[in-house]
Amino acid sequence: MPDGLKSSTHLSSENSDKLQLKIDMTGFFKNNEYSSPIAKGATFPGTMFTPRLRYQIGSQFSAEIGATGLYYSGDQQKDGMDFFKWVHARLQYQPLPNLNFVLGNLYAGVNHRLIEPLYRWELHMTNKPESGIQLTYENKRFFVDTWVNWRRYIERGDSVPEVLTFGLSSSIKLTSPEKRLQLSIPFQTLIYHEGGQIDRSESPLVVAGNIATGLVSDYQIGDGFIKSAGFNIYGLGYYDKKPNPEIRPYDKGWAVYPVFHMEAKYLNFMAGYWHARKFYAFEGEELFASFNPLHPEERLPTRNVVTFKLAYERQLKRMFAFGIHAESYSDLKRKKTDYSFGVFLRLNGEWTLIKKAINEW
Repeated sequence: MPDGLKSSTHLSSENSDKLQLKIDMTGFFKNNEYSSPIAKGATFPGTMFTPRLRYQIGSQFSAEIGATGLYYSGDQQKDGMDFFKWVHARLQYQPLPNLNFVLGNLYAGVNHRLIEPLYRWELHMTNKPESGIQLTYENKRFFVDTWVNWRRYIERGDSVPEVLTFGLSSSIKLTSPEKRLQLSIPFQTLIYHEGGQIDRSESPLVVAGNIATGLVSDYQIGDGFIKSAGFNIYGLGYYDKKPNPEIRPYDKGWAVYPVFHMEAKYLNFMAGYWHARKFYAFEGEELFASFNPLHPEERLPTRNVVTFKLAYERQLKRMFAFGIHAESYSDLKRKKTDYSFGVFLRLNGEWTLIKKAINEW
């Protein structure tokens, strides 16, 4: 996942009692050259823009209000204020330096650190911002991020069902942080729920999701051109409580995913082998799936896919991040290769408007 798109959850005492203008703006271009029966190609040329005001009380509480806009180049349907599609509102409480509780807009997308089979990172820039409830904890040995994202809120008598996603992303280090060889065990789950008790919808109940775990290794080589390298292996599962053969033909599946990764100066390289049987993830990379939910008659129950990824990222000045990436997915059974490439440029800045605002008011 691109590090340049991540955001820190930490509330710094330096921002205590300040009213700030924060702007998070990402320009992106991603081209998926897919010809697989499981996933068709698409191009995403656009900009996501979130201006907001934030006031922080001490080092434990902050409140944000603003709006998020998403515009695709050449989309004539959006003009003027139609650009801003969603309200941004976040309340955050940090009772301990490593613990954060969030209501409203979440630290979402790539911040969850989900692996690609569970979450394709382009959704960070193209999906509606996640909103709900979130709890995060991180220190040198542990990382925990658990959240509920309300994708669709309903009221009594609505004709559509409630839709939400529950997620848990965690990792525990097995070795001392000072060691050159780092070993850790991740555990991730993402559950999709569609249904409810107060709507009038006749849509069938949907409860489906994934789990993933494994072993992650990272060896710190030094400060030269190649900084670190490692080998990860993941095991994944898929379960659908009430499969709908017309959309989701399988009720369970599994996958294994060994990955070699290397980090160099500004460069990241990854090579992996995806072997799966009847696997699917609602937000995962589509080319890893065993069926196409838009055309469920298109099925590849067993998948053997070799992946290669290369990314170049740099932090430009304090507020700007820049990244270029290329990815390939070679289906060994079909003897076909799909690929994608893209670029992003992100401005993530803050400017103080008023200091000691509450005391002055």
